[in-house]
Amino acid sequence: MKKISLILFLFIISLTAWSQGGYKTLNSYKQDRNTFVKDSSGNVLSADIWYAKVQSGEYTLEPIASESENIKTFTFRKSTDEERKNYLASKEKKGPITLAGFTTGQPLTDFTVSDLNGKVYNNASFAGKILVINFWFKDAAPCKAEIPDLNKIFDRYKNKNVVFLAPTYEPADEVKDFLKTNPFKYIICSDVDDMIINMKITKYPTHVIVDQNGVVSFVTIGQTGNVLETLVREIEHLL
Repeated sequence: MKKISLILFLFIISLTAWSQGGYKTLNSYKQDRNTFVKDSSGNVLSADIWYAKVQSGEYTLEPIASESENIKTFTFRKSTDEERKNYLASKEKKGPITLAGFTTGQPLTDFTVSDLNGKVYNNASFAGKILVINFWFKDAAPCKAEIPDLNKIFDRYKNKNVVFLAPTYEPADEVKDFLKTNPFKYIICSDVDDMIINMKITKYPTHVIVDQNGVVSFVTIGQTGNVLETLVREIEHLL
């Protein structure tokens, strides 16, 4: 009897641990040796394929229970109408977020900047488009580390209604020298002191996404380990 009770206790503990681990995995949304997502045919999917779709609410991940598998595995499937409604409702319940000079749900502060070729941009320049902004500077290691992923995002959406802007307070000649060995595909704007002051930028990188109506949709400050997945998720939500 004691043996049966012990086995039952260990089984419950293992289920709890699995559940907690699965929850953490779902929220980390990255594919590593402990995270595998398969389609209906059993093929393993990359996070680049399933992450944004799950975040849109159109698809969901469902854990596969298998005693023979030490690695947590999830199936990728179309959400039911009820699941989709619940997901969208949970998104709508989130209140506005204020970081630096940005508040989600509020219009972007007015600005005027020039790119490295002298072309002038302001809020009206991006009317009707999704605007993705990266405040950065070349000597910040986190900013430099993100550039390859930001270029991938640019390539992914360059033929869609999305524009990418990278303002920096650094002078144009220094930025141009940096770009010779570190290509950055965003629209690069230098000497943007007024914009930085007005938008209260104090930490780098700072990423902001503005919707087609000029309203701040998303903002994050500091380096993240999944900037590509994060920005793709937010852009897909607006497309």
